[in-house]
Amino acid sequence: MKSYSVLVKRIALRVTPFVTTWVLASAPGLAATLAGSYGELFFTDFSQQETSALEAVNDADGFAESRTDDSVADFDNFSSTIAEPSPLNVSNVAESLVFGNGPSYTASATTSPRYFANFDVSRNDTLSFNFTAFLDLNASVDQPGVEYASAAGDISFYLLDTTGTSADQRLNFLNSPQFDPTQIGQNNVLDSFMLAASIDATGQNNFINNTSSGNITFNSNSGLSSFGPIDGGNGSEAYKSSSVEGSVSRSFKKDSNITLLAFKNTKSNVEVPEPENVLGSVLFAGLLVVAMRARKKAQNKSSS
Repeated sequence: MKSYSVLVKRIALRVTPFVTTWVLASAPGLAATLAGSYGELFFTDFSQQETSALEAVNDADGFAESRTDDSVADFDNFSSTIAEPSPLNVSNVAESLVFGNGPSYTASATTSPRYFANFDVSRNDTLSFNFTAFLDLNASVDQPGVEYASAAGDISFYLLDTTGTSADQRLNFLNSPQFDPTQIGQNNVLDSFMLAASIDATGQNNFINNTSSGNITFNSNSGLSSFGPIDGGNGSEAYKSSSVEGSVSRSFKKDSNITLLAFKNTKSNVEVPEPENVLGSVLFAGLLVVAMRARKKAQNKSSS
């Protein structure tokens, strides 16, 4: 697919400097963490080639903080939605990457792209299309128990009967990074699909789920996951990917307005918490005990 190759090239150009920084900072003797969440969603082979509207929002956010002079933290986000006419193809690729190195830092990155395509379908006509959804999650730490790294992602789409819904109301679908059922009645949801997963580098909080309505046909559904130590060190890493290909086909007995609404969220986190001030905690606890004893003694004297 042409759109796929273009987006992959853009991802490679954007991520290469970030990965280079990570490799240099991950030299022997330096502890480092890395987490990444990558998602793809492609729609192809639409039976209806003309859309009455197609709108997209590509939101992204990130945060990085180095709490000491010898700590480094960074993040990188990427999200792009492309629609190609004749034949109609709609694609989105999104990625969140975070990296950390040193004794105390935190970093997080998220993307929340969403878009819709709107179709006017005639009576006794059929709306059909194929889709491909892919999630790829990665998290690694050099010092388990001290460092933390996690990644999560979800991909979903909904086929909605928006007959009688105004164009302004359909635009409101893009206000939230998740489907808001209060914007449209439950009976208007014709079909739905969701793929969601999360991991952390310790392998303790791994999750994956795939749900769909009965009118969706799957051509393939595959996944791969792994967890284990990093070669040559004490670190650990987790990896999880899932790929789903399918199709949707629905016929309509009357003239209808139909909206294909899609969401994707990627999220990555790394952190080394600030060391607790043990001496300060002990002194505070000691002072608290002395104060409580003094207060109790004063209360006993006043009551005698």
